[in-house]
Amino acid sequence: MKLHGKTAIISGAGTGIGAATAKLFAAEGARITLTGRRPGPLQEVVGEIEAAGGTAQAVAGDVADRAHCRDLVAETLAAYGRLDILFANAGSGDRALVVETTEELWDQTMNTNLKGTFLCVQAALPTMQEQNGGVIVTMSSILGQSGLAQTSAYSATKAGIEQLTKVVALEGAPYGIRANAVAPGWVETPLTEGAQKDEALLARIPQTRFGRPEEIAHAVLYLASDDARWVTGTVLTIDGGWQAG
Repeated sequence: MKLHGKTAIISGAGTGIGAATAKLFAAEGARITLTGRRPGPLQEVVGEIEAAGGTAQAVAGDVADRAHCRDLVAETLAAYGRLDILFANAGSGDRALVVETTEELWDQTMNTNLKGTFLCVQAALPTMQEQNGGVIVTMSSILGQSGLAQTSAYSATKAGIEQLTKVVALEGAPYGIRANAVAPGWVETPLTEGAQKDEALLARIPQTRFGRPEEIAHAVLYLASDDARWVTGTVLTIDGGWQAG
């Protein structure tokens, strides 16, 4: 097991990539704290993990709330005694032209994606520093590197997450802390449900299909495990060849 004896916090863990990663981490031996805004989906994932013999707990809340992020770390330490891995995955983003992007939409996207990632990382770092070790994986996107119309707020947050991750890698290195980001392309999640049958979009992906949450989860597992012990400050793109064209 790649994560035997490890503990992890995963945000946005009720559905999609977060849920797939939680189940994979548990299968690899990790004990997990799951968080997200909706308690129902979180409890479903916890139930699946426990039914398979794993260990998990759900702590519902909003990652844009500093107190919640601190509670996540406290609950994890209370239950498992340590914190080894943070997967800051929570994200959202509706599409709109720049001229039609409301201040409310901009702020909501910034709060969930960029501020939420920052607050989770900030809450986890002191414990990892005390332990002299830990791994942080953040959720970026190919849209943090390439432009796409109607994604100004979302793309801006993902570019910001990549730079935040590089800074955390530099500051964390003296403490044995690694920090990397994953940048998925188009993946079959609730966020992309409306785009999954877009033939023009599919034609732009060399592998001619959307990725699956489990495929991204395995990339996160690699970065979180000792297999990537000399990997830090990087962005791992997983896009079916989108950016090769």
